[in-house]
Amino acid sequence: MAAKKAALLFGGLTVYATATIGTYIYMYDPNKGNAKPITGGERQARFDKNSAEYDKGLLISIMADAHATLAFHVEIDWDETMVGIKLMRRFLLQNASGSVLEVAAGTGRNVPYYNNDTKVLLTDLSAPMLAQIKNLPSHIRTAVMSAEKLDVPAGEFNTVVDTFALCSVDNPVQMLEEMQRVCKSDGKILLLEHGKSHYSWLTYVLDKFALKHAERWGCFWNRDILQIVADAGLQVESVYRFHFGTTYYIVARPKPKSG
Repeated sequence: MAAKKAALLFGGLTVYATATIGTYIYMYDPNKGNAKPITGGERQARFDKNSAEYDKGLLISIMADAHATLAFHVEIDWDETMVGIKLMRRFLLQNASGSVLEVAAGTGRNVPYYNNDTKVLLTDLSAPMLAQIKNLPSHIRTAVMSAEKLDVPAGEFNTVVDTFALCSVDNPVQMLEEMQRVCKSDGKILLLEHGKSHYSWLTYVLDKFALKHAERWGCFWNRDILQIVADAGLQVESVYRFHFGTTYYIVARPKPKSG
């Protein structure tokens, strides 16, 4: 009897807590006050400023403002292990071969997954982010470069990679067009992204907190990734979605060259 009462009490508290948090999220206006659209220069400043702390992300960042009490830090490495992102990185980069360009490489979270027989150029607009990458193997080098305006010749690379950066540029279609420009015609474009969900209720939450999240981290987590890919003209070979549809695993080819 005591065990049954304890179970009922626990169940009731769980329902109450879920309803309370859900109501708070629904009613809370994260954009009230000083939330405003973030510019490209402001976004880069966020990345530069947060470079040393970026791998200590926020598991719960929807409340992340000066008065947040529900947000807490968690090591991104632990978080990515728990939700399978590290495995996705590994499986995605098994498709990388030959000369490889990675755009918006950040702090180099993909470095452990590149095969030794590849030659990799890691690029990012933020020099402080790239400076966080230590002890690079000899087949990997870095360069400061914008993903939206790549300073490399057309058709230079066998593989072009981006993980979690379509959310963090002003013009994601232009970024994909640049990735296609520098990719060989028979090369591959590999994407691992986050964006809008399969489910309207989750997309609603992402939409609601998108501006505040972008203001803090420089990332718009509610973009329509498949529409962006279609608008850029990529030839998609495979796409898988995880985490209620918010994580996108895409293997593609560049669109055929005109003329």
